[in-house]
Amino acid sequence: MNTALISLYDRENNAVRLLAAIARKQGHRVLEIYFKDWRNNSFTPPVDIEKNNLIRLLKDNDVKLVGISLRSSPYNRVAAEITEHIKNNLDIPVLWGGTHAILCPEECIREADYVCVGEGDETFVSLINYIQSNRPTEHMPNLWVKTDEKIIRNPVGNVTEDLDSLPYRDYETPDKYFIEGDKIETGDPMPQQMIYQMMCSRGCPFSCSFCYNSVFKSEIYKDKGNYFRLRSMDSVIDELKEAKRIFPNLKKIKFDDEVFPYEPEWVEEFCRRYPEEIGIPFECFTESKLVSEEYFKKLREAGLKIIYMGIQNTHKIARTLYDRNDPEERTLYAVNLFKKLGLDARYQVIVDDLVSTDEDREYLFNFLMKFPRPFALYLFSMTVYPHTVLARKLLDMGKITPDDIEGAATKTFEQHRVDVNYPRPPDEKFWICMLVLMTKPFIPKSFLNFLSKNKLLRAHPWPLQVFAQAANFIHMGWFAGKMLLKGEMSPAFFKRWANPRSWITQ
Repeated sequence: MNTALISLYDRENNAVRLLAAIARKQGHRVLEIYFKDWRNNSFTPPVDIEKNNLIRLLKDNDVKLVGISLRSSPYNRVAAEITEHIKNNLDIPVLWGGTHAILCPEECIREADYVCVGEGDETFVSLINYIQSNRPTEHMPNLWVKTDEKIIRNPVGNVTEDLDSLPYRDYETPDKYFIEGDKIETGDPMPQQMIYQMMCSRGCPFSCSFCYNSVFKSEIYKDKGNYFRLRSMDSVIDELKEAKRIFPNLKKIKFDDEVFPYEPEWVEEFCRRYPEEIGIPFECFTESKLVSEEYFKKLREAGLKIIYMGIQNTHKIARTLYDRNDPEERTLYAVNLFKKLGLDARYQVIVDDLVSTDEDREYLFNFLMKFPRPFALYLFSMTVYPHTVLARKLLDMGKITPDDIEGAATKTFEQHRVDVNYPRPPDEKFWICMLVLMTKPFIPKSFLNFLSKNKLLRAHPWPLQVFAQAANFIHMGWFAGKMLLKGEMSPAFFKRWANPRSWITQ
């Protein structure tokens, strides 16, 4: 039976690639359809020719089941629009899955025939098998099913604990299509990339309020198995060897785990085997509470070049709003250690949080000024995802309404990475501009301290905004030039981030 998996605005989509690989392993034909690609702070909705090309592709390949991956809540409107178009033109069932489907099944089942309310590793291929053999699907675990008479809400299934049992994502099967504009491109562009992204684990050991993991771990997957799971080193190394074979231009590995695995025995084996068997520079994410000199010396010697760490805000805001109790001393220890080890450090900060005062923003600026240069700040505008702990907190505080939560809102499309052009009150814009300027090593810290005390600029920050944009443009040009010299600048990367209307801040 021919099936199709649709990824919305994401050519990487790990879930689509993995589910396709699982189904193909059992002998099913699966089309991977990558429907448009994302661009920083710039969303282009589907047009008729794109939707019609999708229908033509499904029809020409006699597809009998369509799955739509909803990795993020803002895309639910696009998923609904595409689902309606499929149903108006083809008589085939549509399955929704992914983060938004798990968080908001009641909303999703209004549009889809099936909603996967848990991990779909077994559910997707089981549904294919049931439909192919004409077996009733109403009482399949992990699925909500819409019939003519009612909605059947089956319970969430167990998580997949044995990650080694899963195949690797598929980059070689030819059934891959990209739809954008008036074209349907065939083939997979990913093997031409210089960076290979992968995960050694699933889940997260932490429970930050803004993250879906906080709800998944404590509610949705409670008593459904170990939420944080780790692959064996054999599995990780084996996949990376496959990546080296498939990706001829490979220059860097990016481990996309929520935090890079920290279990001592696992790390010891990784640091012993990775340099000898893979030997490609890599980058990963960490948390300050996991940082030690012994741990990161080993990782650096194994090939670690770039480290990402979430700071999010002041200790006060991070603790009370985001449920992150990271003492400032611990953060500064990690920051200074990364500098000592010569790592390219990139820190994540959330602004636009609705509760910070002007004093809080000034405190954050002064705290970050203690960081040794060079470093990068990835500034994110706070977005609130449905049913997260953060959403509940802000609703209870009266800071937001349900219409401000992603899904109903689509702030992600226009202000994910911070753009200083975005409309904000003068005091908020002032401090964001100061954060943008502090990462530019060609601007003396003494001058930044002088600017930070200028009351006229605080009230009327537009000259500072122009200065920050100019400094950021120079810095990003230098950054892009480095990537180009290293062979890491791909056309897809450039297209995603080179948005003249909304330059990212770094």
